[in-house]
Amino acid sequence: MKNPNPPPGGPSSDAHIKKFVFFLALVYIAEGLCQAGVGLIHQPLSFYLKSVLGMSADRATEYLTVLAIPWVIKPVFGLISDFLPLFGYRRKTYLFLTNALAAGAYLWITGLTGPDEIIVAMMLTSIGMAASSTICGALMVENGKRFEASGTFVNHQWMWYFIANIVASIGGGWLCGHLDPTSAFHTAGLLVAVAPVGVMATCCFFVVEEKARINVPELKKSSVALLKTFNTRVIWVVGAFLFFFNFNPSFGTPLFYHMTDDLHFSQEFIGSLGAIGAVGSVLGSFLYMWLQKRMTLRSLLNLSIVIGALSQLSFYFLDSQVSAVILNLVGGVTSTLALVSSLTLAADYCPDGSEGFSYALLMSISNFAGQLSMNVGAKMYEHVFHQHINPLIFTSAGFTLFALLLVPMLRLGNKMPGEKVKKDDKPE
Repeated sequence: MKNPNPPPGGPSSDAHIKKFVFFLALVYIAEGLCQAGVGLIHQPLSFYLKSVLGMSADRATEYLTVLAIPWVIKPVFGLISDFLPLFGYRRKTYLFLTNALAAGAYLWITGLTGPDEIIVAMMLTSIGMAASSTICGALMVENGKRFEASGTFVNHQWMWYFIANIVASIGGGWLCGHLDPTSAFHTAGLLVAVAPVGVMATCCFFVVEEKARINVPELKKSSVALLKTFNTRVIWVVGAFLFFFNFNPSFGTPLFYHMTDDLHFSQEFIGSLGAIGAVGSVLGSFLYMWLQKRMTLRSLLNLSIVIGALSQLSFYFLDSQVSAVILNLVGGVTSTLALVSSLTLAADYCPDGSEGFSYALLMSISNFAGQLSMNVGAKMYEHVFHQHINPLIFTSAGFTLFALLLVPMLRLGNKMPGEKVKKDDKPE
């Protein structure tokens, strides 16, 4: 019987890494197509809320806020997967069921028109995608530690996610430009239902996992690992950094309204901008591959903060389709550097034995900060800046720069991305 946990280095290690990278690609292509906030259904849903239901920017953001709940409670999914094997497996069985839930909910959406029913169905898709992401994240952390390849896995994860975003943005824009709002929304739901089915069909073949069962000694061991997570100071230091790193009043939804109402961009062009931003994100992934071998994690975080703030400030000059293309392309590059650097930090510092829970805990902190940013940004746009986007742009950039003051508390020293954490390297 082959050892499912081959040691780092050597042919078996390389083969396992390649196989796992392929599986990551499948899962995160599905997530990139299906996630409500950025997937194929994102623009058709926003278009439907604005054009058919007549929602303002802050009202639409409030309406969709509930969809962030599954992403904030990801530790719950991590706990279940870590502690309670289902049909003998901790990961692959849950991956199958969560993707089945998402696929079924998207098929249900194809016949819905009322806001109450739509939000329930969208919530089910978010639960399925958030749980699937959590379980795959646990697998990524486990394999990343085993092969000292966290940076590589995180980068591939998001590279394929953004490649899917390219397709999703172009497709969503095309649907909004060629169909009425209701038909565009329903068609998007039908199309994205296919992606989770693909994950269901492949997870049993690409997830290498030994059978597990619930027993008292193992449960005690898992409980100790869980307590270790809460008692590990580094988790809270990294978690605090990730919150402030990700919290800046977002101008994402206001920007959609600004481009639609003030700049009079077509829905198809706005969808193309999303694809251009995703192309920038893919380029950012390749740039990260190059930088992670040449820069420390501390330097990467500092770089991503500075260029991220500059990228946000540059949206002050958004006044034409040409400037929109350039700004979205550059914004995709800078946002990916920030994202992958911060998630590599999170993956590297997860305690052994509770990878699913601890990584999900850190991701939920990031997701909560991101959702809070969207709500605060939309409120400021409507009620503080009275639908003027430039003050919100300056505010967002200022919050981003604040994260520079927080990097020293991580005490990263000369640690390279993905490098095994030594006891002396941990924040105190």
